[in-house]
Amino acid sequence: MAWLALIVVSLCGAAPAAPASKARPSVFEATLEEQGQRTPELSTEEFKSLLAGNTAVVLDARPKQEFAAAHIPSSISIDEKGLLRIVQAFPDRTANVVVYSNGPYCDWARRRSDELVGMGYSKVSRYQLGMAVWRALGNAAETSLDGFRRVFHANQVVLVDARSRAEFAAGTIPAAESILSGEVGKAMQDHRLQYYDRGIRIIVFGNSEREARTVAEEIAWNAYPNSSFFGGTYQDLKRAKFFSERKPSPSNLDGLTR
Repeated sequence: MAWLALIVVSLCGAAPAAPASKARPSVFEATLEEQGQRTPELSTEEFKSLLAGNTAVVLDARPKQEFAAAHIPSSISIDEKGLLRIVQAFPDRTANVVVYSNGPYCDWARRRSDELVGMGYSKVSRYQLGMAVWRALGNAAETSLDGFRRVFHANQVVLVDARSRAEFAAGTIPAAESILSGEVGKAMQDHRLQYYDRGIRIIVFGNSEREARTVAEEIAWNAYPNSSFFGGTYQDLKRAKFFSERKPSPSNLDGLTR
């Protein structure tokens, strides 16, 4: 039957190559893909695209105290605002709505998204991977003024001042460390970050959200997943009057330039 095979090849051309196997998705493209889910999941990549385009209402389903301590930037706390008030603020039932909570196996996001579907919203999805995976993948979170105040009084945080060295030397929050953009690698080798447990809470503040966020993200990319930035300014913190500004000790300035 070899002759038959030759005829087929001559009539049809070369045999088609076997289809290339599809590459497995990266961790940024992955979802849980749970069975029987009522609302679809978003991967981290898809979720970040929505955030960048500001094309979705992002709701945090966790308790308001957890939201205050750290949340995904631009998200709204359901517990703090109240679901009915959020519905009143976003009456368009065809709006893109994304709900997240504490991680892959947290039920709060599922419950809240199901409630929204029951209220008539037709484009509800979940970032079911939640805060835990968001931070593990190197994404910084945002801390509110209330959350900053609470962890400061509990003495459960490492504070990082992202302002200029001159501003830091003139006065800062007690015990804050000075780390500027581009310095995190060096800070991991000296007294500023060298001895801290990688899971320790770190909050960065500066003269603007952008300044603080830049340093917080750099810290997160260097395997400190529990880092966040204050979404306001240093002047906002001073006006809140929950600390007395101090000049840093000589040891805090030792070896620092700029």
